[in-house]
Order: sequence, then C-alpha cells, then structure tokens
Amino acid sequence: MNSTNLSQQEQQAVTESTAEQPPVQRRLPSHSLSDLLIPLSGAIDLAEGRDPGHAQRVAHIALSLSGSLGLASSDRLACAYAALFHDLGVVAAGAQLAGLTLGDERLVFASIPPLAPEEAALGIASSSPSLVADRIIDHVVLGARAAQDLTLPEAAISAISAHHERWDGGGYPDGLSGEEIPLAGRIVAIADEVESLISQEQSPLLARRNLPSWLTRFSGSHADPAIVNSMRDLASGDLFWLGLYGADLPAGLAAQCSRLKEPKAARVLGIAESFGQLVDSRFSFTQGVSGRIATIVEALGRSAGLPEIRLKQLNAAVLLHDIGQLCVSERIIAKPGILTVEELDVLRQHPVYSRDIVAGITGFEEVAEWVAAHHERPDGRGYPDGLKGDEVPLEARILAVADAYVAITSDRPHRAKADRSDGVRMLRRAAGSQLDAELVELFVSSVA
Repeated sequence: MNSTNLSQQEQQAVTESTAEQPPVQRRLPSHSLSDLLIPLSGAIDLAEGRDPGHAQRVAHIALSLSGSLGLASSDRLACAYAALFHDLGVVAAGAQLAGLTLGDERLVFASIPPLAPEEAALGIASSSPSLVADRIIDHVVLGARAAQDLTLPEAAISAISAHHERWDGGGYPDGLSGEEIPLAGRIVAIADEVESLISQEQSPLLARRNLPSWLTRFSGSHADPAIVNSMRDLASGDLFWLGLYGADLPAGLAAQCSRLKEPKAARVLGIAESFGQLVDSRFSFTQGVSGRIATIVEALGRSAGLPEIRLKQLNAAVLLHDIGQLCVSERIIAKPGILTVEELDVLRQHPVYSRDIVAGITGFEEVAEWVAAHHERPDGRGYPDGLKGDEVPLEARILAVADAYVAITSDRPHRAKADRSDGVRMLRRAAGSQLDAELVELFVSSVA
C-alpha cells in the first residue's frame, strides 16, 4: 500500500491479510449454478414483497415433482433454476409500476397466482388498472429475457416464460394450453401456486389438510391433471413436508442439485455482473452505476496495494452491494423530495439484506461483511451497525469512497450531477467524517 497516503497500521493490515491467504484462497471458489441462484433468489422475493424463502420453497416443490415424474437430471435442474428465478422479471416490471399504483407496487406481485392480471390490477389502488395489468403480463417476458442474460439453460428460460400459462389456455403471456406449455413451465406453475396457497395458511397442518381440495380445484383448469395427481401423491407423505419446512432449506436444495451431478462451472463474477446490471436497470439514473463503481474500486484498490484475490472479491462486492435495495419500494428510491423518517428507516435496512444474500454464496462470507458496511462511517454515524474508524473493513471504506463519488457525479431525482472538480471537493469535505480521509486523498491523487 502507498505509504505516503495510508497509515502504517493500514499497511500492516493489508500485509497480514496477504500473508494469511492460503494457496486455495488465491482464487475465487468454484460454484455450481444453484450455489448462486439459491441465495440470489432471496433478492427476487424482496422485489415482489414475498415472505423470505418463497422462491426456494417453490424450487423444493418443483424438484420433488420433477423427480416423481421421472425427469432426467438435466431437466430436473432446469426446473430448479426456473423455480428459483421464476419471478425474475419483477425486478424490471416493478419500476414500471411505480408511477401507476397508489400504494406499494411490489404488492401487485404478491397476490395469489390464480388471479388473472386484470383481477390483480383491480385489487389495488391504481390510476390506470389496464396499464397495471399490462405490466403484470410484462414481468414474464422481462424475466425470460433477464434469464437469458444470466445464461440460464434454455429449458429453464422457457419454463420462466411459461409459468403463468394455464392448462385451459386462460393464462399469459401467450395463451398456451395443454401440452403446448413446456413441461418444466407446467411444473413450476403448480409449484408456485401450491407454495402461495400453503404460505397463506396459519400452520403446516392446516396447509396439509387443505391442499387436496385446492388441487382438485386447479386440476384441468389451471394445471395439468397428471402433475396435479403427482402433487397429491407427494403431499400425502411426510418427506415432502419435512423438506419444505426443514431447518436449512437452502442447504437441502443444494444437496438435491448436487445429487443430480450438477457441474461446478458457473462464473460467479459473470452472474454477479448480470444481476447487478438488472438491479441498476430499474431506473434511468442508476443504469451503469455498478460498472462505474467497479472501475473506480479496482483502481483505488490497486493503488492501496490490495492483492489480486482481494480485488476480485471486492469486484463481486461492488456488483452485489445494493442488491438489498430490492426490499425498498421504487417510489422511495425515486422520490424527488426529502425522505420521511419511516422511509429512511426502510432504506437503511438494505445493507443488511445485501449481506444476508451475499453470505449465502459459498466462500463469500467476508465479502458479505464488506457489503454490509459500505454505509458505515469513520465517525461512527453510519449504518446499519454504527461501526467506527478501523472497525469498518478497509474494503468497505474503499467501496464507500467510490460509491459516494459516483453518486455525487450522477443525476438523481432530487438534484443534478456534479462535475469532477465539484465531486472531488465534496469528497474532501466528507473526508474524516463520512469517508476515510486517507482513501479520499489516494483517490484524488491516483484515480480521479
């Protein structure tokens, strides 16, 4: 680390962190696709206002169904991927709804799946119910497109595209019927409906008792009768319910995918970059933000003397640091005026959600702590934990400087962007209180 800019204590910390790296940690760990999709699915639950674990429970049901139907391993994995990311399009569609609904736009997607888009639109306060219905339909198309960007298997993409189609042809977006609907799409559709119905019950016992009558109601209309019969058989046994309500559902899903001989070939940075871009795309003023921050962070990290493994980990932290903002209504983020105390409290929870999601990725536990701390401050007045000084990880302080500079030099709903010189001046004004003073000077001298 540059001794003219950072303290001896900082130099020692980086030297020790480098020396302590065992050979196996000099590169990012290998991941399967499910290793990444299982934790990231939690972000999609946030975006649609669902209870935590909704997508994972849908995946458990879809995997159980596909196994009972005797599908090949690759097809079962496709069902799992599609189930985990079945409502991926909500991220983009939610932003389009922000100006159409008079309440929390995320609640549009939290309704029970059997509701048609028109019914869901009429069930909320809206200035334009027909446009809301169109956006609900759009989320399936947008989800399939985003899944393609994430390079999910084609079978998973087609399942995402078809998971709101109905056996009787009354679904959307294409009005497919019967066996026109891809088998994986039919499986994910009933898994989504079953999970939604189960989750509204007060207890698993009530859900188990009522599920057979629900299934009878859907058979031949919403759902494929053969799949309904398989679901009924599954739900009659204890194993299905024990898995659904197990103490560690993510680990159970990962184990099931591993038994299907899932390869460890997923590119974590590629998936993180695509997902980060998806989060950025919600608003015109956030598009490309993660990429700009990543460029600055890498340059600042190199100037600070971080080793290559730290730079790669920090890059992942940048790409996923605001994933928890999906818990925040688009209306709050895009608000042109001053946030209320309640709105500010909601916004300040996003680093906690980001940390919890990133911590679910194998080998990223430390990265998750950097993500959690990127709004902490040297003076202890940051959030969520009020850390102070060196309690804030160096990597989080680097991220904070880059994040602040990009925010200052980007347009926002409540102000115009600043130019470089004003941006530097504002960073220096925040040095020592909001931002690490030595890192600010290192940024100004070697990066800006």
